[in-house]
Amino acid sequence: MGMDDTERKISIFGVVVAILVSLVPAYEWINKSALVTTQKVVKGKACPATFHLNGQLCEHVLKNAQSHWAIQFLFGFVVALIILFFALRRKRAGVACFSLFLGIGLGVSGVVFVFLGGWLIVRAFRLQRYGDPTWAGSNKIAREMAKAKREGRDPRPQTTPKSTGSSVSKPAPTPGPAAPPAPSKRYTPKQRPRKR
Repeated sequence: MGMDDTERKISIFGVVVAILVSLVPAYEWINKSALVTTQKVVKGKACPATFHLNGQLCEHVLKNAQSHWAIQFLFGFVVALIILFFALRRKRAGVACFSLFLGIGLGVSGVVFVFLGGWLIVRAFRLQRYGDPTWAGSNKIAREMAKAKREGRDPRPQTTPKSTGSSVSKPAPTPGPAAPPAPSKRYTPKQRPRKR
């Protein structure tokens, strides 16, 4: 099922944020900024070979780091464009997967995209199971399904999913008694005549 308008708007907003985040390494790349890596000083130990002590931290400065900034920029920008493509096509699975991919790739600054991907996955699960992606709607249907199960009725939801734009109720099909299969000449053993 395609994304609804709320999911699509939030996904496009996420694309804008991703492009803005990718502009930070682009700026560092253009300015040929150095890459500074820090780690905590362990008591009784000196800094590693390529690090030097700067206050309470061991610091390593890589002056020629243009390739690092270029990769960071291209990763963020290209994945943002892929998310935009899936959002415009209303493909929930594509947006969710690439949002999680971007969030994990960016590290701490990608927490927003991890939440976006997780939120879309939860909504897809609710839509598939209950026919309604919203929190209130899926909880209401879940309660109705549990009540129907306790009463011995068919617990499946009786309405079509919300994202299709239709809310017409459809009665659940009632299964009739299954007809026995026709006997097979090859596999059915011959019946012996009954003794009278």
